[in-house]
Amino acid sequence: MLVGGGVATAQAPSQGGFSSDNIAYKGFLPFEAGTSTGVSIQGKYMYLTSWKNISIYDISDPVNPALQGTPFPIGFMFENENVAVSPGGEFLLFSESLPNDILHIYNVEDKTNIVQLAEVEGAGDHTTSCILKCKWSYGSDGSIVDLRDPANPKHILNKDGTEVLWTELATGQNFSNHDITEVKNGFILTAPISGPYHYIDVRNPLKPKVLALGEKVAEEGWLFHSAEWPRGGKDNFILMQGELNAQTRCDDVTGPFLTYDARKWQKTKTFKAIDTYRAQNGTYVDGSPAVNGLGCSAHWFESHPTFKNGGLVTMGYYEHGTKFFEVNKKGKIEEVGYFLPHGGSTSAAYWVSEKKDANIVYSADYTRGLDILEWTGDL
Repeated sequence: MLVGGGVATAQAPSQGGFSSDNIAYKGFLPFEAGTSTGVSIQGKYMYLTSWKNISIYDISDPVNPALQGTPFPIGFMFENENVAVSPGGEFLLFSESLPNDILHIYNVEDKTNIVQLAEVEGAGDHTTSCILKCKWSYGSDGSIVDLRDPANPKHILNKDGTEVLWTELATGQNFSNHDITEVKNGFILTAPISGPYHYIDVRNPLKPKVLALGEKVAEEGWLFHSAEWPRGGKDNFILMQGELNAQTRCDDVTGPFLTYDARKWQKTKTFKAIDTYRAQNGTYVDGSPAVNGLGCSAHWFESHPTFKNGGLVTMGYYEHGTKFFEVNKKGKIEEVGYFLPHGGSTSAAYWVSEKKDANIVYSADYTRGLDILEWTGDL
């Protein structure tokens, strides 16, 4: 039994899978079956990437997304899992790390006709994030690209042709990240492969300044994968998520969901861990599989729009599907709901609507495509 924002118990399987009784299964996008990896929601549009195409949907009716035009074919690219779109929806960044090393820039102003604007050789980091209203981008491996003219991007290089790395500019050391999150305009959180995470002032992207560090809990093996500081850095808590792949069984070092105290960082220059959640193996009908393929690990997540010093969080969990958590006022984590799809491997979960009668979540799944869920429990 799950407790927290209202007691949740298992209900009969739906067409989509097993879920707690505070989750309603609303359907899926048949066209996107297989390899759905990244989602970005900007206003009434959803930008969805996969290992075959880029699609744009009008989500004015969130349970019935309307495909705009013909999906743009890309073929296989191991690419940016978390799509970066300019604030006005004019262009999209697509970071190809394999088989090539290229940052692709697409004009998506006309949602029915995606057109490639430019390519930046050597800037295909695992993920690439917009900063400063997408006038610049930072890559997870340190690349810096000037996007003030997106049709003519400028990869920032040294005189000898090597990359200028924002990681070295900020810390004096080169370190790899999985992702970078812009908390508010000009301020980022890092999700490094090892070591503590950083809160950095990047208002001058060529002179970044570390403001504070977040400790990594003692367990080794997993990496920081993604980060969020709700309400543009005003919240009491920072939410972090870790990843560890290829774990067939859950244990005490699998990828966690963590909360950090952000109330005194300006004085201490640090963020201290409060709580850690890890998934467990179960019996499928309880929302937890008996074994795992990609790993018993957390993945992309998002807090609810009403999150304020606590609240709801939804998260993709590979073979554990989509999980729902309540973070209480002390930063403690409690699982309060789940959706475990039939034959799925969930990459990410995103809130679409905050209306009390329509708390819609899009669940991007590597094998299924995109499932549409509704949270029916308490906020």
